[in-house]
Amino acid sequence: MTDLQQELAFIEGGKVILREQEGFPQREIGEVKDDEATALQFFQDRFTSLKEKVDKVQHQIDTEDNKGSFLMKVVNLKESLSTYDGIGDFVAIKDRLEMLEKMLEDYISQNRKRNLEVKSTLIEEAKSYASNPDWREATEKLKELRQRWIRVGAVDDDKKEEVETTFQGIYDEFYEKKKAFHEAKKEMLAAREKQYETLIENAKQLQNAKLESVELTEKSNELVEEWKELENIPKEKYALLLKEFKKYTQAGRKAGSSKNSKLQNKQGNDNEKRSLIEELKAAKNLSPTESIERAKAIQQKWKNSGKTFNKSLNEEYFTLNDYIFEKSFVENLFERKAKKDIEEKDALKLKMNILRDLISRDQRELNVFEENLEKFNLGTEKLDKMVGFKHEKQKRKLAVKQQIMEELRDLNKNLK
Repeated sequence: MTDLQQELAFIEGGKVILREQEGFPQREIGEVKDDEATALQFFQDRFTSLKEKVDKVQHQIDTEDNKGSFLMKVVNLKESLSTYDGIGDFVAIKDRLEMLEKMLEDYISQNRKRNLEVKSTLIEEAKSYASNPDWREATEKLKELRQRWIRVGAVDDDKKEEVETTFQGIYDEFYEKKKAFHEAKKEMLAAREKQYETLIENAKQLQNAKLESVELTEKSNELVEEWKELENIPKEKYALLLKEFKKYTQAGRKAGSSKNSKLQNKQGNDNEKRSLIEELKAAKNLSPTESIERAKAIQQKWKNSGKTFNKSLNEEYFTLNDYIFEKSFVENLFERKAKKDIEEKDALKLKMNILRDLISRDQRELNVFEENLEKFNLGTEKLDKMVGFKHEKQKRKLAVKQQIMEELRDLNKNLK
C-alpha cells in the first residue's frame, strides 16, 4: 500500500474503506477479490478516470462557445462524488467542480442580461415594423425579426413571461389590425362594385322606359357623370363593368343625338353650383363624420342642379369633395391603427405614415393606368372620353392626398 493509499483508504475484513475527508464521511467502496494491492489500485484507477472526466469538461468549457450548456454536467459530476467508488482527493475534485459551477452560473447570468438587452431592442424594432402602414413590407420584416428572436438565448426566469408576452402581443395586435384592414378594404371594394352594378341596372331600366329622346339622352348623360365619379376598383373588374354599362348608355345617348339637348338654364345652374361649393367649403371644417354627411347631401344636390360647362366649377367641386372623403378615409385608418391615449405628435406621425403608404399606392396605380391607357379604347369617342375622366380623377385624388400630407407636415412643425 502506498503512502497515498494508506492516507486515503484502508482494508478491514476484506472490505475496502475510504477514509473520511472534509464533507465526505468514511464509507465502504468495495471488496478485496484477489489481493489488497490490486483492489486498492483498482479504486485508485477509478478515481483517475473521474478526474479525467472533470479535466475533459473543463477543457470543453474553456474552448467551446456554448459554455452554459455544460452547467448540468458539472452539477451532476459534483453530486456523484458522495457515492463514487474510488480512492483519491475528493475534496480537491469538489473544489474544482464548485469553481466551474460558479463560473458557469456567472457566465449564464451575464448572458441572460445581454439576452434581455437584445430582446428589449428587438421589441422596439417590432413596434416600429408593426406601425408601418405598408402591410406587405411590415409582414416580411416581422417574419424575419421573429427568426432573430428565436436565435437569442433565454433571459432570467423572473423576466421571461413579461418579455415573451410583450413581444407576442405586438404580433397579435399587428395581425388583428391587418385582418381588420383587409376586411374593411374588401367591404369597401364590394360596396364600390355594387355602386357600379346599380348604375348598370339603372341604365338598363332607362332603355325600357318610354321617354322622349331628349329626356333619354339627358338621363343617360347623368348616369355617365355619376359613373365617372365612382371610386376605383380593380381594373379587370372595371373593364367588364364598363363594357356592360356602355351597352345601355351608348344606346340612350345615340337616341337623342339628332336633337339639341342643351335646354338647361346654364347661368342658373352655375349660380346654384357656386352656392353648393361654398357649402362644401364650410363642411371641410366640421368633424369627419359631420363633413362626410354634409358632403353626401351636397353631392346629391350637385347631381340634381343640372349640367354645367364651366370646367373650373367642376374641378373646384370635385377637389373639395375628394378632400373631405380622402381625409375621412385617413381618419378611419388612423382609428384602426392608433393606440388609446396616443400623444398628439405621435398621432400626426402615424397619420403621415398612413398617407405615405396611400400616396405610394395611388402613384403606382396611376403609373399602371397611364401605361395601359390604350387598353381601355372601347371603340367610341365618348367612352374613351369617360376613361379620360377616370384618369383625371386618379390624378386629382393623388394631388388631394399630397395636399393633406403638406397640411400634416405644417402641423407637425408647429408642435416642435
